[in-house]
Amino acid sequence: MKKLFAIAAMAAMLIACGEKEDDTNNPTPGPGPNPDINETNLPECLKGSDYYPIVMDAVTFGSIESKVAADLRVDDFNTHLWIWENTYVAGTSTGPNYFGEVEGWVALQVGSVGWSGAGFCCYDPAKLSKLADITANPADYVLHLAMKSQDAATHEFVFYSDSGAEAKLAVDVDGVYGYARDGEWHAIEVPMTYFTNNGLLWTSALGAGSVPGNNVDVIPTGGHNVMAVLSGASGSLNLDACFIYKPAK
Repeated sequence: MKKLFAIAAMAAMLIACGEKEDDTNNPTPGPGPNPDINETNLPECLKGSDYYPIVMDAVTFGSIESKVAADLRVDDFNTHLWIWENTYVAGTSTGPNYFGEVEGWVALQVGSVGWSGAGFCCYDPAKLSKLADITANPADYVLHLAMKSQDAATHEFVFYSDSGAEAKLAVDVDGVYGYARDGEWHAIEVPMTYFTNNGLLWTSALGAGSVPGNNVDVIPTGGHNVMAVLSGASGSLNLDACFIYKPAK
């Protein structure tokens, strides 16, 4: 399969995780830390620290905002979800998400091109540089994913080092990191050592020279694919609660 890292290979089509079936489906900034939140009532995956959210709804984000090291969610300014060569089309994001909120998630359907790929590309060098803390201490961090489906597609998640080297994770039906295809949400947690043992390295220079856009008169340049996903030639991708964090001890 062709190498998909280069931004030049991405199409200009953008599909972001949605909040309602009939809106523009862009995640909004969280409402800020809620002093009334009782952390003992939160799921275990939200009781940790040093969060790097990639896909997370605004309500849930508000419950962990004070513990966010870098917000990497799609906002159409600093981070974009680029669909490569029109290989995915928009899916349907309705109903409760992984955390039970009536908010959106990334919902994509593989198109008819014969392959699929999309990248979460960040153009903010300040945020990108913070990723170095993860690969400097990978044993402290895990990747959390939530997925649901009723088809047997294998989804490959790819993290890119500064150099462009790829560390890949296959999420299938029966493997170590598989999940049941019963249409229900399933959580998957992967130690970040899985990726660093396969060559992932982020440094403080990651994203150096990148320029965020502002959707008015500044076109983003540089940038780095923090994570990409490929779903093969057919099937659907429903992805939510995607973040890197330090679990509570």
